[in-house]
Amino acid sequence: MFSSNLGSKESEYSDVWEGSGELYGLEVSDGGGDFGTGFLCRLPSIADFVEGVDITSNENPSTPLARLASLSKHTPPILLSYSPKGSQQWIRKVEEEFMPRIGMEFDTLEDGIQFYRIYAIACGFDIRKSTQKRFRDQTIRTKVLLCHREGFGESKKTKNMFREEHNHPLVIVKNREFQKLSRNLTLYHKQTIINNSKVNIGASKTYRICKEVANGYENVGASLLDFKNFQRQVKLFIGDADAQMFINNLEKLVERKKGFQFAYHVDKCRNLCRVFWTDAHGKSAYNAFGDGVSFDLTYGTNRYCMVFTPFTGIDNHKKYVTFACALLSNEDEESFVWVFQKFMEAMGRKEPQIIITDQDPAIRNSVPVVFKTARHRFCMWHIMNKVPDKIDIITRKDTNFLSRLNEIVWNKELDPTEFDDKWNEVITEFGLEDNRWLSTMFDMKEYWIPTYFRDLHMGDIMSTTQSRSASVELSDIEDSEKKKTFSVKYNVMRSEVLCTCKLFERRGLICRHIFWVFSNKLLRTIPEKYIMSRWSKDALRGPVYDLDGNIIQNYDAADECQLEMSKVWSEFYNVISVVTNEEPDTLRNLQRVLKEFKETIEPTNERLSKQQEMKMLIGCSAANEVRILPLRQSKNKGSGKRMVTSKTKAIEKAKKPKRMCGNCKRMSYHDSRNCEEPFAKHPPEEEGISDEEQVD
Repeated sequence: MFSSNLGSKESEYSDVWEGSGELYGLEVSDGGGDFGTGFLCRLPSIADFVEGVDITSNENPSTPLARLASLSKHTPPILLSYSPKGSQQWIRKVEEEFMPRIGMEFDTLEDGIQFYRIYAIACGFDIRKSTQKRFRDQTIRTKVLLCHREGFGESKKTKNMFREEHNHPLVIVKNREFQKLSRNLTLYHKQTIINNSKVNIGASKTYRICKEVANGYENVGASLLDFKNFQRQVKLFIGDADAQMFINNLEKLVERKKGFQFAYHVDKCRNLCRVFWTDAHGKSAYNAFGDGVSFDLTYGTNRYCMVFTPFTGIDNHKKYVTFACALLSNEDEESFVWVFQKFMEAMGRKEPQIIITDQDPAIRNSVPVVFKTARHRFCMWHIMNKVPDKIDIITRKDTNFLSRLNEIVWNKELDPTEFDDKWNEVITEFGLEDNRWLSTMFDMKEYWIPTYFRDLHMGDIMSTTQSRSASVELSDIEDSEKKKTFSVKYNVMRSEVLCTCKLFERRGLICRHIFWVFSNKLLRTIPEKYIMSRWSKDALRGPVYDLDGNIIQNYDAADECQLEMSKVWSEFYNVISVVTNEEPDTLRNLQRVLKEFKETIEPTNERLSKQQEMKMLIGCSAANEVRILPLRQSKNKGSGKRMVTSKTKAIEKAKKPKRMCGNCKRMSYHDSRNCEEPFAKHPPEEEGISDEEQVD
């Protein structure tokens, strides 16, 4: 047992090793063990006092700590002996200068603890903390540290002696990296655990990733249990203040990022039920590409079952861009109206040309309340994806039906009358007049069929453009691929052109038919009215305004600290890539330079507390007051589980091997228990009659 006694307040850290004196003491207590008189050697545990002692650092070899560090590299063998009672004792002999003894002096209490820490690592055992006594002014008087296998019974006898025997096996050299004292969860490990958790990678997979990076479990420097314990500590640090810390983070973003804004709503029980947020980048993107907005409800969160609903659009590279985001606890009209209103407030009351959602009746009723001029359209992909599950199995197996239906539904060049005729023709041909779902979809055709949005942007969603003129030139152009004739009207005086394919009205891009007319008329430049700014490379260079109408300057400026940190990591990996294939001396020089730099900054950096470290890692401090509570679990529409469609079942079946059915005797994905054919009763085989049983 290592007991540091500070008996004199005047000399708070006089640092003298004594057994019963006023200062530090090495005490051996009567533990009633197997060592004859029962005096057990109990050594210190400093896992909670000292972190990250580098036992391989190139310190001055004349210092005791440096010589002790070298001891861990050249560990003496373990000696096995027996006590007078016949119990086994394990001893590892070390040099005299490394042996703890009464009367040793250290500059500080931490140096004494560090001495025993390195000695314990070299000997092959772990240590833990025990009793700590203080003076009335709360200064430390005594600190007791024990072998990790010491019992918890307090001894009434204390003698001033040191015994190096242990009644348990000591750790061998090849397993020293897995000792508790040798393990240290560094800041790099902790940051990796938190970063990986953001992409749904848990502690176990993170540990295996670190093992691959370090080229072995023994080089990780921590165990899997350490990784899991830290992940648990993060969850305990957050606790029930999850919603409050989330709102606190959003409030900090308002102060740090220009143009960022958010809104939230709590219920009567102070539970967070609705959140909306956007930033200057989303506002800038909406200002350029906000002619069409998609509001998706297919995303969910893991713990609280809230619905994540992004507002997205399509940029000038035909890639999806996010305008804003929201979290909703309920999919009702009140929630949708609230989030639509917050979206319009953030975007300066500028309405889109078209908004695309699913077929939720609550959304269908909420859109006209907020969006007065925008056209509402259903997601066409979701509707067509349901078709195989809404028809009978015979029609489903007929591939001609789906191909015929897709040719009609996705054809943007049909007018409404042509679409109605062709739809009824297909429905009649395959006998689906009584299908209620198809009839309902046909009645709602104005909400999802492209034919009824010919004057609006469909795939890329652009504004309506119509041209009318009294004096026009008419050109008929035949599309050789589709065998269809399109008419192009060109007003020479007004430089206006209109094609019956309506590609410009739908996408904002001039079709090849208009290009043919321009080429035939020897036009050298395209009229400005037919060059849409949303497709130009300067689409995002427009100003961004705040709620008060002021222009936001430098809203895309990155955080200086994060920017410099990214540069440092990039430069570090570049250096590593250069020296990887060089001689080992080059790597040693790099290691020496890094250690020298570390020594220059460590004295100036104060050690962070656990609260400060957690705040730095997760980017949020613990909430002093919890005013907003998280939902226990949001209950939305449906059972919470996705219905498995016949298409999904077929895909899952295709992954399994076929087997012989005992009923139909065919290789299939079923057996006799779920075979669709009637159960066949096979007559038992007739047994033969022996010659002795035959009767004349």
